[in-house]
Amino acid sequence: MSCAAEGSAPPPRAPASLEHLGLIGFVPVMGLCGLSLAWAQAAVGMGEVATGVAQAAAVLAAGLMLALLGITIWRFVRWPLTRVHDAAHPVRHVFVAAPTVSLILLATCGVALTGPSAGWDALWMAAAAAQAAVTAWVVLRWLRAGASRWMGVTPALLIPVVGNVLLPLAGLPLGHALWSAVQWAVGAVLWPVVLWLLVLRLQRMGPWPARMRASVFILIAPPAVMGLGLSLWKVPLLWPLLLWCVALAFVVLALRQLPQCFDQPFGWPMWSLSFPLTAFAALSLRLADAGALPQPLALLVLALASVVVAALTRWTWWGLRSGDLLQPEPSPVPRP
Repeated sequence: MSCAAEGSAPPPRAPASLEHLGLIGFVPVMGLCGLSLAWAQAAVGMGEVATGVAQAAAVLAAGLMLALLGITIWRFVRWPLTRVHDAAHPVRHVFVAAPTVSLILLATCGVALTGPSAGWDALWMAAAAAQAAVTAWVVLRWLRAGASRWMGVTPALLIPVVGNVLLPLAGLPLGHALWSAVQWAVGAVLWPVVLWLLVLRLQRMGPWPARMRASVFILIAPPAVMGLGLSLWKVPLLWPLLLWCVALAFVVLALRQLPQCFDQPFGWPMWSLSFPLTAFAALSLRLADAGALPQPLALLVLALASVVVAALTRWTWWGLRSGDLLQPEPSPVPRP
């Protein structure tokens, strides 16, 4: 669908450039890691085939992470002001957490697929410390933001929260129970705070920018990941199941917004569908293995998440080849 008036010329297009590949480009790494973890959980019932899919997704995520780290370093050297612009942007600044969350997820995939090791332990500790610093920076920046404060309140603000509640997934097998519990608690406390801020933002300013509409799927991630963490702590099955129900409610809410997400050109924010759905699939499979959910339902969620990640990967390849994903981002002007 086009928003241009009939007979009007299309807007001029800027040359495609890696200058415009911001930190949001790390979100696909999160989606691929989530897919790997979901299939690793499916291996409990499906065996080596599921393990092979999990390994392939993890290798692809690791390769993409290395490529993005190299591109980001070169981008900051080649265009130094991009560092300032990324940090100062009222909406996109929260994606400074995407690289650290991606590193935590890569360490988690490594532990899940190959077991604990000194290498995964070092990566996990470095990423966990960086995530704590990023969370503090995002919170303090929001408190000092002034007039633009509410413009930055979108579901993407949950990404620093998701990073903290991820830590037990690899931290417990690696022997960092206390560290994992502390940062998990920080994420668990910030989660309802961000939800409350989102409600206030909708009341004050209305919906977030159209290009960020798909970020509503991020609402699924915190309860799904928290449920996975609680299952590792061997709490009563009722609590992970309650969090699964909360995540399911957000799935229904997000799916109702899906037609509006596709009523615009494909962009990086569409990857917001990936990690939340894969995390929900992983929790569904774990609860199914414990007998709390029907196995066919969990497999259906896994199939849906896999199709979504595959489709996003294909559309991203097309977007990079055409240069559409290497264009300047429009200014985040909210609807009146």
